[in-house]
Amino acid sequence: MLSELYWIEAPGVPRLATMARPRAGDWLEDEVAHWARSGVGMVVSLLEPDEVDDLQLGMEAALCRRSGIEYRSFPIPDRGVPDDVGAAWRFAAEIAETGKTIAIHCRAGIGRASIVAALVLIWRGLAADAALHAIEKARGLPIPDTEEQRAWVLTFRDRQR
Repeated sequence: MLSELYWIEAPGVPRLATMARPRAGDWLEDEVAHWARSGVGMVVSLLEPDEVDDLQLGMEAALCRRSGIEYRSFPIPDRGVPDDVGAAWRFAAEIAETGKTIAIHCRAGIGRASIVAALVLIWRGLAADAALHAIEKARGLPIPDTEEQRAWVLTFRDRQR
């Protein structure tokens, strides 16, 4: 079973999805090929380096490049929030403005992936609560993982002012 892409529908935003981390080993190449067939132009991994090692995903970036998919990494602690608000905002702005179809993953695609997807949606003009609602609708379950993550997104715009 290949990773499911949860497409987020929101007006005025690039094609954007969240997903769980890809399967490793012999499956990783199939996962990346699936993303390419699905039209993904950029994959964003929010895994920390030790998670990449533990999950045996060290080849993800190379396989993405070989398939014509841009690979970006922005590590965030599991069940946590970005340490640097400004860096998170700049990263979201960069990926939001690429014009590419974006797929964002962390471990389960619920917590950290929802945070960064919400930032992309906020950058593109959605209110924070509307961004979270759009992601939750796409996922079909409550997001993000923790109340700290939800509060971080909901107060994000205030911190940027």
